[in-house]
Amino acid sequence: MAPRRLSSLLLAAAVTAAALWAYAFQPRVAHRAAGVIPLQDGKTIDFSGGTAEVKDGAADKAAVEKAVKEMDAASGTVTFPADPPPKK
Repeated sequence: MAPRRLSSLLLAAAVTAAALWAYAFQPRVAHRAAGVIPLQDGKTIDFSGGTAEVKDGAADKAAVEKAVKEMDAASGTVTFPADPPPKK
């Protein structure tokens, strides 16, 4: 095999190995769970600061009530027809 072709193959293999190594050993920050926040009725969880923070203000309650009304209005006309009975 020609030395130029061999060096090209070795360089390509080295670059591929480096890319795979960089991908495999990158930090997995998103998968680290700092703590579990239980869901609570009428409260919101704010992630804008980088961590989970439970909020229970008047504006949050109003936003939750508005969202519930919008979801109820949007899903009020949705129907799922029954499947026809199987033929014998």
